[in-house]
Amino acid sequence: MEFWLGLYGMQSPRVYPRSWAGLYDEVVEHAVYAEELGFDSFWLTEHHFWYDGYCPNLLPVLAAIARRTSRIGLGTGCSLLGLHDPLRDAEDKASLDVLSGGRLLLGLAPGYRPEEFEGLDIEKATRGKRFYEAVEVMKKAWSGDKFSHKGEFFQYEDLTLDPVPLQDPHPPIWVGANRTKLQATNIGKAGLGFWEGPSMSIDVFRRNAGIYKEAARAAGHPESAIKCGLFRDVCIAETKDEALRIMDEDLLPMYEEQYVAYGYVPEATGSRREMLAHPVFQEIMEASFVGTPDQVIRKIERYRDAVHFDHFMPRIMHISQKKERLFKQMKLFAEHVIPYFKGTS
Repeated sequence: MEFWLGLYGMQSPRVYPRSWAGLYDEVVEHAVYAEELGFDSFWLTEHHFWYDGYCPNLLPVLAAIARRTSRIGLGTGCSLLGLHDPLRDAEDKASLDVLSGGRLLLGLAPGYRPEEFEGLDIEKATRGKRFYEAVEVMKKAWSGDKFSHKGEFFQYEDLTLDPVPLQDPHPPIWVGANRTKLQATNIGKAGLGFWEGPSMSIDVFRRNAGIYKEAARAAGHPESAIKCGLFRDVCIAETKDEALRIMDEDLLPMYEEQYVAYGYVPEATGSRREMLAHPVFQEIMEASFVGTPDQVIRKIERYRDAVHFDHFMPRIMHISQKKERLFKQMKLFAEHVIPYFKGTS
């Protein structure tokens, strides 16, 4: 099993305001430490026009990480392709793959926040079709051959892209999945990797992974192209009580602030306990992996027994968390959880 560390958005939230210069310096330091600990890859995440400075451009940061590391994979999780020009995106990502020695991993998504589509003057209702056409354009561009494309959203005539990615035919592509059956079907039809989000229940993961695999096989994709990954919030400590304290002090304040801001839950009018009783927060707490290394291992195994997957992303970094606590959790996960699965997978 591969272990991806993420997702880093370099945010300065109200619960823990920071300087963005400091955040960008720290994320490089975190990536260097993740490589030392043995994580397979390190992932950043993109959004636009948000109050906390959520990282709008992943590639310069990944380029900085590439110059300070030598082995660890560099992931975009997710790069919002539904908001990008796919030809320019293909050029930029090919350049980063060359610069990093072939270490780029592409997590892609159509995007979903209305303010992003409005700000960039893109019709949100077309994001699904636009996204899959953009993937097609990027693959054509990365072939190294002269290509043309006449689609609903993009048109190009007799173009050749150089340099192409160092990885042949291109970096691995994963799509961040929501909870819908349609999204799982579309990812499978396209033959891309299926990456389940942090708050879906084990039953939704099992259902959607099955739909994805069935669609991929029906479309004629080889078994080697059918890949499942799981992304979960993790609070890990030497005791369960300490892990619960981390969840209470770091994970839940992040969700309280962001989920109210996103409009997923109403602004709190009562106690914190009343707010956490909301079904969205109940799903988050059930889906999160909180406990000792052994308890985290057991929960990963429970999910893997339900849905075979070979890639697990622990989100140990929460935006309200101090560096010392983060590094302690990273070390605990790397010393206990990773060796267990590297030895049994």
